[in-house]
Amino acid sequence: MTRTLYGLSQSPWTERARWALDHHGVAFTYHEHVPMLGEVLLRRKARTKKATVPLLIDGADVVMGSFEIARHAERIGRGAPLFPRDKDAEIARWVDVGERILRVGRAWLFRRLLASKAAQAEALPSFIPGGLRGALTPSAALAIRFLAKKYDVPADVDAEVEHTLRPLLQDVRAALAGGAYLLAPSSFSLADLAIASALGAVRPRDASPLRPATREAWTNEAVAADFGDVLAWRDTVYGKHR
Repeated sequence: MTRTLYGLSQSPWTERARWALDHHGVAFTYHEHVPMLGEVLLRRKARTKKATVPLLIDGADVVMGSFEIARHAERIGRGAPLFPRDKDAEIARWVDVGERILRVGRAWLFRRLLASKAAQAEALPSFIPGGLRGALTPSAALAIRFLAKKYDVPADVDAEVEHTLRPLLQDVRAALAGGAYLLAPSSFSLADLAIASALGAVRPRDASPLRPATREAWTNEAVAADFGDVLAWRDTVYGKHR
């Protein structure tokens, strides 16, 4: 049986899906999606006119979205559960918090990418020769604008950072005051995985494979400085579970 994950290597959503699959020991091959150029292939694989990554094709099963992929991995894989019994509502709440963090982070990223020629060059597909990358950076900017429209990115990024991102991170901080994990003092779950992966939208981990200009574009230094304790928790979770 062929099992393939389609994703974007710099995307926290893709990282969330990969982490859940790896946690449950589910083997897969990985295919890097190319925005705009890969849309037709993605829709064909997803069997729908509106497709997004991460997308898992597992034989006859088509699973789209990191949360759904995590559920699928839980059903077919092994190891400790990421969805503890009777905790669905709490997990759904933290997954939603992660999504809202990422939505602001994506808006921040797109604005920064559009201002950085170096990051645009890094965003070009790997098959483009180095000598052409500088000349083709306008194509990367076009792809960024395409993605901003596709995902309905909020326009007022600074307002979203202050009125959405910071309060959400305060909620995470408050929830962690009682222990090492979000749902229980000693129990790792999808809630932790979702929030830890989402924090890459504030500042990527040191071990992240992002290139320098792309890493800089993702990073919000002011927010990272104010929530260093939350980012340190993220790094601890990664060290133990990733």
